Amino acid sequence: MSDGHEPLAQAGHELLEHTADLGIRAWGPTPERAFEQAAWGVVDLLDSARTGVGESRAIAVRSNDRLGLLVEFLNELVFLLDTEDVGVTAIGVRRVTNADLDAEIMVAPRARRPEGIVVKAATYHGLAVAVSPEAWTEVRVYLDV
Repeated sequence: MSDGHEPLAQAGHELLEHTADLGIRAWGPTPERAFEQAAWGVVDLLDSARTGVGESRAIAVRSNDRLGLLVEFLNELVFLLDTEDVGVTAIGVRRVTNADLDAEIMVAPRARRPEGIVVKAATYHGLAVAVSPEAWTEVRVYLDV
């Protein structure tokens, strides 16, 4: 499970500027790690990272392709953070195929609701998932804020 802090060469994420939305570019040595980093981008954007052990929440999504999996996964994460009013202590994407994704999110209660940015949803605008023959993966997704 990832706590979001990876050496830059191994995995990571960065926020991308866009006129109407906010974007995330994430990468990792496998699709699972790149998807984890995209999720950490959302968590960082929402100021929802927490420390500690946390409590497990499963996220399982299905789609016709990896593009849809990324959007569905991030939308489930946004929904979880909004409806349970929790922060994230760890993210573990166990499996990403061309049709499904299984992840475990460790959450902890928030002392206060974060102020500022509200993410409505991940979008298909500018969406990309690129996997090299060696499985190195880079993803790009924009969020409706």
